[in-house]
Amino acid sequence: MSRALALLLATFFAVFAASEARAEGPVTIVGDPAVLAVLDAKGYGFAGLFSTPDEGDLKTLYDKAPAYHAVVETVAADVAALRADMKAGGRPLYEVTDGNVGRIMDMRWLKTDAARFRLVGVVNRLDRRDFAVLLGDRSCGEVRFIYRLAYSFRKNGKLLASRLPFNFNAVYSAAPDADGGCVGVAGRWTPQLDETVDAGWLTGGPLEKAGLTFKQLELNAQVVRFPSGQETEFGGQAAYLMRIFGIDGGTVSEKPLENTPDTARLSQDAALKARLAAYVSANLPAVDEGVYEIPDEFLARKVISWSTFGSARQANHPFTPLFQPGEFASLDYSGLKLVRTPEALVERLDNGACQGCHQAGSTAGFHFIGLDDKTTSPLNRIEVGISPHLHAEIPRRQAWLRAMAQGKEPNRFRPLSFAPPAAWTDAGAVDYAPAEMAMPCLMPEDAARFGTTWQCGSGTVCTPLATASGVRTKLAQCLLPKDSEKMFSGHPCLTGSIASNEAQPFNDRYSISGQFAAFAPDVSRTAYTCRPPKIGVPAGIAYRGCDDKDRVFAAFKAGKPMPNEICGLVGGKKFDICVATNNFDQCLGGAVNRGNRPACSADHFCREDYMCQSLPPDTPGIGKIRGIGFCSPTYFIFQMRIDNHATPWGSSVRATMGAGFGAAEEE
Repeated sequence: MSRALALLLATFFAVFAASEARAEGPVTIVGDPAVLAVLDAKGYGFAGLFSTPDEGDLKTLYDKAPAYHAVVETVAADVAALRADMKAGGRPLYEVTDGNVGRIMDMRWLKTDAARFRLVGVVNRLDRRDFAVLLGDRSCGEVRFIYRLAYSFRKNGKLLASRLPFNFNAVYSAAPDADGGCVGVAGRWTPQLDETVDAGWLTGGPLEKAGLTFKQLELNAQVVRFPSGQETEFGGQAAYLMRIFGIDGGTVSEKPLENTPDTARLSQDAALKARLAAYVSANLPAVDEGVYEIPDEFLARKVISWSTFGSARQANHPFTPLFQPGEFASLDYSGLKLVRTPEALVERLDNGACQGCHQAGSTAGFHFIGLDDKTTSPLNRIEVGISPHLHAEIPRRQAWLRAMAQGKEPNRFRPLSFAPPAAWTDAGAVDYAPAEMAMPCLMPEDAARFGTTWQCGSGTVCTPLATASGVRTKLAQCLLPKDSEKMFSGHPCLTGSIASNEAQPFNDRYSISGQFAAFAPDVSRTAYTCRPPKIGVPAGIAYRGCDDKDRVFAAFKAGKPMPNEICGLVGGKKFDICVATNNFDQCLGGAVNRGNRPACSADHFCREDYMCQSLPPDTPGIGKIRGIGFCSPTYFIFQMRIDNHATPWGSSVRATMGAGFGAAEEE
């Protein structure tokens, strides 16, 4: 890493870790729950999209807002169609179950007065002006409001509240300056030294409503989940519905998904596919730069993305089954920055599609999850509310905003969504930081297809975890070398391969092919054993039980680097029930167990299929680890599952069979 990059990243991390109220440089995201709650109440709530004056409970919206009603009915039809496909493919789904069978979202959540869509983030995407220009749009990019489904109601004297993995993204176009430029608009996102980034500053400045015009409503929602007890080698699966809606009063339209091909239609229409290939060939430099707009005639209006091992799944690589690399072999790649071969071109297109981007460098299929407010159970909170991709994007977007505010030409290049942070210059150079532990990397044979990429950080090597039939690029991560003495809990320990089912991705099959770490035969507090995916841990995890020093975080020292592992919480059936029912007496009476996990924070992320969970504030020794959480398998975190929540309509609370790390019993 260059000295300039090291300095830039150190400055960025220090600024990012500081309170948003003392932001230095351009504001790219607003994630403070307190600020967002004020915005939500001051006219920026979800109900405002539908011109309803009510507080925004979903029963009222469904009954009184024709556009919301239409959106819900479209989603319901999509979910019903997916359910029918899965049933025909041998995968029946259930709204409420305690068996090792598929679970599907209960659509009543979108119609109940116990739920609403809560504002969890505001995202500055003025850099999307680069795309607007391609379409003849004079706007200065976009501003996005992220709303996440949340419920809160009382049952048996207890307040039951949680969020669900179901997000809407309201996209607004930002009006240009009076002269048609964007210098002033970009500058409004940088607070002065005496200004704080609070609701007043936002609504009187960059979020002033006169400068925002509604564009579209985007949906990304988990709608199906298979538990690890059913998917014993995958470690679980989930499906995410992605759509874009246009809203004009009470009328709703279905809009095409940006740069996302209608693979089924194209595969059956040779002439249409040939025109798409011609577009790609004619726009090769734009695709290389990452700023292109595939015409609507080729695009899908609905897709499903799939996890786990989402970055490797064929269903998340929609261009790969359409085009053989040889179809682009005659193109000249010599002057391009990233794409140097036909194989890299197809991978670049895959990564630019909705499902490609949201399953590579993401967290549970999302890039913005949002932090929890005080209503969320302390045992159900996340420590980090954004994905590794968004984290890496922030310095790029800040560099773009600074250049635009200064009237300079910004660096418009977009990296792959799973790339690490980089230093950005107006001249176009990109200096990547080394990828951190367990972050994505390209194997040498894959990296050779691309131009400048990145390396693994010191002490790690790029290690393949999964391959998938029909996909050319391997899922690989920066991991400890074999037999390393620096092993830690949570490090993957198994490799495998995916047999892709192009027609029925829910019937993809993962097979474990080998073990490369954590060879102790049994669980202990001194040696690492490999815990299997059947307990819900994709690619397995190295595991060592917590000892007395681990429990009080003795290894965490002020001013010292964060250790790789931390004594976190262990899930399980009892834990699920106590969170669902807000029964803390039961939790404290034995449902909460401790076990070592990878440590994580706002600038040290969890590997794919895991996310950073918070420790409860009453954990002994918590003062030593402020801002630090533990990496938990995504679907162990109660709020990241669509199934088996307590409901206001009377069904019993049932916990997931097979949930839990498996170490709790043995400890």
